[in-house]
Amino acid sequence: MPRHSWRGRARIVTALMATGLAATMLAGCNNGDGKASAGSKDDGLGGGKPVPAATVAITPTTGTSKVSPGEPVVVKATGGTLATVSLTNAAGKQVSGTLSADKKTWTSSEKLGYDKKYAVAATATNADGRKTSGKSSFSTVKPGNFTLPYLRNGNGKTYGVGEPVMVHFDEKIPDKAAAEKALKVTTSPSIEGSWSWINDQDVHWRPKTDAGKYWPAGTKVTVAADVYGVNMGKGLWGQEDRKVSFTIGDQIIAKASNKSLHMKIYKNGSVVKDMPFSGGKGGYIQDKYGNNVSLWTPSGTMVVMDLERKVHMTSSSWGIAKNNPQAYDLWVDYGTRLTGDGIYLHAAPWNEGLHGVQNDSHGCINLSTADAEWAYEHLKPGDIVIMSGTPDKVTLTRGYGDWNVSWDQWVKGSALH
Repeated sequence: MPRHSWRGRARIVTALMATGLAATMLAGCNNGDGKASAGSKDDGLGGGKPVPAATVAITPTTGTSKVSPGEPVVVKATGGTLATVSLTNAAGKQVSGTLSADKKTWTSSEKLGYDKKYAVAATATNADGRKTSGKSSFSTVKPGNFTLPYLRNGNGKTYGVGEPVMVHFDEKIPDKAAAEKALKVTTSPSIEGSWSWINDQDVHWRPKTDAGKYWPAGTKVTVAADVYGVNMGKGLWGQEDRKVSFTIGDQIIAKASNKSLHMKIYKNGSVVKDMPFSGGKGGYIQDKYGNNVSLWTPSGTMVVMDLERKVHMTSSSWGIAKNNPQAYDLWVDYGTRLTGDGIYLHAAPWNEGLHGVQNDSHGCINLSTADAEWAYEHLKPGDIVIMSGTPDKVTLTRGYGDWNVSWDQWVKGSALH
């Protein structure tokens, strides 16, 4: 019997092994029905590694209550991309949202309602197309009370360089920091500034400037009160967002001297008018409640609050009895209001001979009819009137007294500093 060499037998074995390996590889590429296996990928070595299923995370999670309607609903996919997202209220109405460019995050773009129930259903797919679903149901907070912000500056208006940004809430605010965070002032050009609380319901914003400086003329201002969905403490929630835009006009500053009894009006740094006047006669009288009432025109920086063609002035409005020798009740023309307690520029033809000579008013700046009319026609809310030389002072709450407070003191009035 012929003997086969070892080498020859090795060749036969090698051929058989190669044939068996080929068969194995073919078997590894087919599951028996001609379809690729779901959930696996060929690793090139005759086996498959499973592709992990995608996961879906929804915020708020199921069962969450007292959700702020101002907070967005967020759906995120990990290990895949979002295929469908549905956010509906109890009535089945769809809430809109946006999908990120990578299709991994969906965020609601529409604010929710207070005291409502919502349901979220989402699906995500992994790299092999296998779907994963996720659901959540939650409810929003039921406020104990609402507060509405009133933006005192008029939309589209033009104001003087002293105009503060003013927001009034119709309820006292327990959490001023939360309310202040919801308020935003945007200016062009960009200007640093700060909010300062005047009381529990009023907050003002003014730019940071050196003493004697105000808004730059031409500044564009936008104020946004994004309070909806904001918890302001003790069950009080923001009722509605508000927004206004206005412009700062030419710089007009009137400077009145108690020494000269003249008021010079400057426009963008140049004198445009010089008016003789009669100011507060000085001293104090008692009102019917026993309080001292000043008869001085207050010194300090006042801001034009309003313009009134005719003003009814009566001493009883500040507590002076009708039988008091200082009592009065009359209508005046061309009123330019400077303080909340009734200091005006106005026409006073009855004492025109004293203008520039002697003080004779109860605190207002008396002008000739012609000069009062000029002021009424040329001044605007936000313009500055500075009085000097009298012992009485303009305070923060006496009209718009914001500019009589140093910057350091102003910032201390912010709930965020």
